[in-house]
Amino acid sequence: MSAVRTLLATVVAFVAVEQLLFNTGLYAKIVNPDSTTGFLELRLWNEHKRPVHDRNQVLAIGDSRMGFFPRYADQIKSEVGYTFASIATAGTTPRCWYYMLRDADPSARRYAAILIPVYDYDDEETAENIADRETDMHFLVARLQWSDLIAFSQSYDSPSLKLRAAIGVAFKGSIYKLDLQDLLTHRRQRLEYADLSRRESFNWYYDYVGTRDNVAGVKIDWAKKTFELPSRLAGEKEIFQAVLFPYTPATTRQERYLKTWFGKICEHYRGSGTKLIFFRLPRGAYVRPNPPRYNPHSSVRELARQPDVILDGEHYFDFLEKPELFLDPVHLNAPGCAEFSRALARRVRELLGPPHAL
Repeated sequence: MSAVRTLLATVVAFVAVEQLLFNTGLYAKIVNPDSTTGFLELRLWNEHKRPVHDRNQVLAIGDSRMGFFPRYADQIKSEVGYTFASIATAGTTPRCWYYMLRDADPSARRYAAILIPVYDYDDEETAENIADRETDMHFLVARLQWSDLIAFSQSYDSPSLKLRAAIGVAFKGSIYKLDLQDLLTHRRQRLEYADLSRRESFNWYYDYVGTRDNVAGVKIDWAKKTFELPSRLAGEKEIFQAVLFPYTPATTRQERYLKTWFGKICEHYRGSGTKLIFFRLPRGAYVRPNPPRYNPHSSVRELARQPDVILDGEHYFDFLEKPELFLDPVHLNAPGCAEFSRALARRVRELLGPPHAL
């Protein structure tokens, strides 16, 4: 009997320490800023502490292809009237975006509009089943709550990932394990770096410029599905192959996935007055001549029928689709980001009209 009591006491103590350490928000403040969790936490932290004096705020979300930098929009604020911010985070997915927006804007009334980028309006299939992207749980571990356990874990298709996600939500130490080991090994350096990042990372991101390198000079034979790269781009052969001639499985899993997570974002903002602006990103440095098959029932086309959802013209940013403005097949370089950011800010003004009087 004593052995049973000892075992129960041990389990209770373990759960108590686990919850105190990882479920109170304490650990999220000292997680490695260079980790997936830490990078996303900094983006959210900076947005929470950013001074907001009115609702004429526009927030951008997205992944690494969302080359929007608020400082370029700020340069033309007298023209557009709105204040812009971004929590776009490389490697994140629409599933992440829902939880990020829920955290950044729990009342759903902080912003005049949310900018949501998509690669296409037809929910084109991808070789990767994005529903099974394991890194999502690492990005989101600090933002997930016990109440998310079922919905989040069941959003994975793989049974093993469903289980792993459920354990990760319930016992966050299973996700933080390697990070905790690093903290215990380099405690002083970690704490100093975490503190520095919380104080200075807003300026790091805001002032980031990026490279002017570009991918001009690629020769493509679309009929033969071949291409030639300049010598300076020789190391990027695989990414060019994947982008120019992608493998697209004949399924509807991408459509189902996007309808789920874009739908959850829309539900979060329903009736709040916040506009959700969906728009197509510049497709890349070299645009395939065979676009995705038109899908009249795609996620964004169906959501566009809802109040406060705006689906921008599909070809608005086509003018940026030139190799001089890209650092690889799909990511804008520094000049491209500058042009895109100013163009998007001006487009928001056109779509929303003048900001509300204060």
